[in-house]
Formats: sequence, structure tokens, C-alpha cells
Amino acid sequence: MKNFLKSIGRFWMRYYLLILLLFAGYRAANTPGRFIRGMIWSDAEGYYLYLPAVLIQGGFEDFQVRTEAQFPNYEGTNKRFTKYTCGVAMLELPFFLIGHFWAKVLSMPADGYSYPYIVALQLAGLFYGFLGLLLLKEILARYFKPVVVMMTVAGFFLGTNLYHYILQEPGMSHVYSFFLFGLFVWLTPRFYEQPGLKIFGGMGLLAGLIVLIRPTNILLLLYLLLFGLRSWADVRERLLFFWKYLGALLLAPIASFLVFVPQFLYWKYISGNWLIYSYGEEGFNWLEPRVDMVLFHIKNGWLLFSPMAGLAIIGCLVGMWKNRCNIAPIFLIWLLLLYITSCWWCWWFGGAFGHRQFVEFYVLLAIPYAWLFTQVLESKVLALKIFLVVLWLLLGYYGYMLAVHFRGPHYEWWSWKEVVEYMWQFKFDKKY
Repeated sequence: MKNFLKSIGRFWMRYYLLILLLFAGYRAANTPGRFIRGMIWSDAEGYYLYLPAVLIQGGFEDFQVRTEAQFPNYEGTNKRFTKYTCGVAMLELPFFLIGHFWAKVLSMPADGYSYPYIVALQLAGLFYGFLGLLLLKEILARYFKPVVVMMTVAGFFLGTNLYHYILQEPGMSHVYSFFLFGLFVWLTPRFYEQPGLKIFGGMGLLAGLIVLIRPTNILLLLYLLLFGLRSWADVRERLLFFWKYLGALLLAPIASFLVFVPQFLYWKYISGNWLIYSYGEEGFNWLEPRVDMVLFHIKNGWLLFSPMAGLAIIGCLVGMWKNRCNIAPIFLIWLLLLYITSCWWCWWFGGAFGHRQFVEFYVLLAIPYAWLFTQVLESKVLALKIFLVVLWLLLGYYGYMLAVHFRGPHYEWWSWKEVVEYMWQFKFDKKY
């Protein structure tokens, strides 16, 4: 029996990402109807509608959308307007083409909204989500032992709202940004180790797409700038690096600008101006941050629904002083993100499972999380190790159960209590 359990353990450690992918594929194939019906709806439709408008209808004039009230015609025109940028649509494009081909082969409506397009969107979520997890695994493997990497990757996938945005709402922007963040962080050491036009241009394109999808993602650039800095001597060397490669580095902003060209063209076409603030009267109240609500409110409070990620903040608090594994800049980025998020007029960010603003930043937060696990698992206190493993299992179970029983648009106290009470029965699929 002991040898059998060891064999299972070795198999899991070697193939856990594949096992998680197969499990995710099964869950995606059995996605509840409420998510299927809402796959191309509201914000998700706003990111997506560029594809059917351009590739099927040939333009935005008199284009019919599902969420009519949210995407009216631009004032004084018959052109459909979305405040969301086209970065997500760029990444969805290959899967949209697959869905379009499938719709024609099966003689189903080739309108961009029928079932083949929904399945294509699910495939996009799985593809980018698990590429992101694979990149996260590779990033963590630079610093941590395999068991810690496994616990971190599996913990974030099953124990936070990342699961929801990969499988249940893949039309939102977060799974795409999660993948791009993973690629950006994975490439960051190469930026300094192998400087040149290729890496500078590539990182510029990548940064441009990251910011195009969500402007607040620009905070990720701080990770690149502060990477590896642990002393004033390091700061001096970094400044010398930028001075030495200043000419080649100019390729990065040029590449970033090129990514924005399609968006500029849309804004010019829709409004007559190359640059517009598409969110209208929506904005920030910088003097009234609602940090407590962002973290703990029943309306999408981040740590209420993803307490697994809270271990990363503990890792930041403990590990930032010696800045191991770049934890200090990661903590700074998270603090800035928390402040900016809490100042947005709609601090709960609409219908969501947990606070979705943090999902892509899990790529960074996984590092202090893994560092904390390393400190505990390498300690000589057996009780502390057992406590951490039990806590990891319980938080994973809690986060997963809240995700699979989420009904939307967001939890209320009564529905949260209902699911928490159901958890004690240790069943995994509550039928509503």
C-alpha cells in the first residue's frame, strides 16, 4: 500500500498539469447553462464583438449585438460602439476562425454567436489559461522545489477565482492577461541577460498588448524595471544598462505603439478622433479608496472568495525585507493595484466571482506565495508543516466549491452561507 501511494504521488508530481487540464476539459464540457448563455454577453461581448463585426458583417454599421443597452450606437451614427479595447479579440481570433469554420461545416448560424463560437471561446480559455499555468510553473521552477511549485500552481488554479475565469467566463479579459503576464515575467530575465533588438522589440509588443487589454496592467512594467534590484549598486548598474542600450530600447515603445494601431483606427472610424476616453463619465475617486470593501465585502471581496491568495500577501509581508525572489517590487505593485482598484467608481467591478481585477496579477503573487511555502516546508517544526498542508487543502476546497456553485451576478450573504453550509457535506455538485 505504501509503495502504491508513493507511485501515485510520483505520477501526480510529474503530470499534475496534464491531470488538471483533463479535469478542466471535463468541467468545460459540463459547463452549467447559465454560463453558456452568458458566454458572449455584457463585458465579454464588448471585448469580442470586433470579430463578428469586422470578419462577418464587414463593419460596425447597423451591427446587432446581444447586450443592446450596454453597446449602443456611437452618438450621431449607426456604428456600434464598445468602450472595451480590441486586445482580447486579437487573442480570440484563431479560435473565432475555428468556430466560424465549424459553424459552416455543420450548417449552423455563422453569425459569430451560435454554439460553435461559444465552444471556440471555451477552447480559447483552456488554451491561454493552461499556457499561463505552464509559464507560471516554469517561472517558479527557477526559484523553488517541485513540490512547492506544484502546490502553488494547483492552489491558485483550484483555490482562487482563476478557475472561474478560465472555465466559466473565458470571454472576460483576465485569462488572456494571465497568459500574457506569464510570458512577460518568464521573459524578464532574458531582457537583461540577452539584450538586443529582438528581446526589446518582443517585450515592447507584449507590453503594448498587455496595456491595451487593461490599462491598469501597466503596473507590470514596474516588475521589469525593478527586477533583481537589491542594493544601490544594483540601481546604478541598471541605469548604466539603460544608458548603454538606449538606442535599441527605443524599439520597445515603437513596438507597443504598433499594437495600438487597430484600436486607434476603430476610434477614428467610430468618432472621428484618433484617441478617445471610451469610459465616458466613469472614473476614479482618488480621495476615497474602499480598500476594506475590495478585500472583504460580500460583493466580490477578493480575500472573502479567494483566501488562498491571501497567503501570497503574508509571503509579501514576511519576505519583502530582504527582497528574496523580487518580492519587494511585487508587493509594491500589489499595493498600487489595490489602491487604484479601490478608487474606481465601481469598486466591486460589476458582476463577478470574487474580485476579478487581481486575476492576472496571480502570476506575480504566486512568487511570494511559493516563498512562504518554502520557508514553512523547510522548517524543522512538523506541526507547522502539517498545518500549512491542511490549510492548503481546506482553502483549495473552499475556493473551488464557491466557484462551481456560483450563480451570478455576484454572491450575497444568503447564497454564500448556503454554499458554505453545503461544503460541510463534502459533496461537489449542488444541483440548483
